[in-house]
Amino acid sequence: MPYKVVLIDEASMINSVLFARLMVKISADAVVIIVGDDAQLPPIGAGNPLTDAIALKLAPTVMLTQIYRQSAEQAIALIANDVRQGIIPPYQEHYEDFTFVGVDISNRHALKRSLSTLEFDEVVKTNAHNILASIAQVTLEYLPASRQKLADKKIRDYLTAFQVISPMRGHALGVDNLNILLQEYFNPNPKKRVKTHKGEYRLLDKVVHTKNENMPSYTTEQFKEGGDPSERRIFNGMCGLIFKLDEDDELCHVFYPNEEIVVQYKYDEIHQLLSLSYALSVHKVQGMEYDTVVMVMSFSHLIMLNTKLLYTAITRAKGHCYIIGESGAFEASCRRLEHTNRHTVMQEL
Repeated sequence: MPYKVVLIDEASMINSVLFARLMVKISADAVVIIVGDDAQLPPIGAGNPLTDAIALKLAPTVMLTQIYRQSAEQAIALIANDVRQGIIPPYQEHYEDFTFVGVDISNRHALKRSLSTLEFDEVVKTNAHNILASIAQVTLEYLPASRQKLADKKIRDYLTAFQVISPMRGHALGVDNLNILLQEYFNPNPKKRVKTHKGEYRLLDKVVHTKNENMPSYTTEQFKEGGDPSERRIFNGMCGLIFKLDEDDELCHVFYPNEEIVVQYKYDEIHQLLSLSYALSVHKVQGMEYDTVVMVMSFSHLIMLNTKLLYTAITRAKGHCYIIGESGAFEASCRRLEHTNRHTVMQEL
């Protein structure tokens, strides 16, 4: 790289292999500035370069203490800070910007001991349906304002106005099932739709690109003028809106407002490259921010729950954060501080 200064953002998401590949390309006399939040989720893949660099004092470190996403008086910041330290915050109190909606199984531990496995599974299923009902209720409150943004063609605002997030893809409270539910609320009567074995995609659906891939793409001007597409690298995690379904040529066009590009997908590749994004995993929303966030909280996701995941989820919200589900699962998340520690080669060296 011919650069004298390289600024790396969202560095908590970079694993050792990617970090090594990047550093090899940077000249020895360049200045490298790394920006990231080590309280967020560790990277997918081995290593933890940002956390190790801070802990081992490998470079001068500046800790930013001024909160910009929320005002200092808002509860989101205070609750997130408690979670970061493994402290259970006063989460059930009333706040302007943070709401915990408890949907608990009464006497959970006693029931688990006294009921058969099948009987207890039925209780858990019923509670999951109750959590889904509470998510639907909150969604309905925000639906008119979201739809108005879409009607006003404020696509970027529409995509970041309201976001449901879950720790896992599977299960009744996972991303896949939530997307099917939320699609019916946000986009119930589409003018066009395309069916795949992975589900149905509708005109004006919110979607996320799921694979780093070179794709035929247009600038917005090129698309308006009817020009030919050119290949661009489209990255995993980019969120957009399906705004054209060409049934004759079997082509789907997605507008990505952050990049201001239109990407073309063949019908038979949609299921491999796109997912609905009404609900997203916590890993997928890392680095993003939304006006309103709804986080699912369930013992069914216990294997994934820890302080870093919860902290990452809460701090995605700019305006209001809802956590809906089991209070015991929330408290268990807050206590699992050591669960996120990694043993890396850099520490051993």
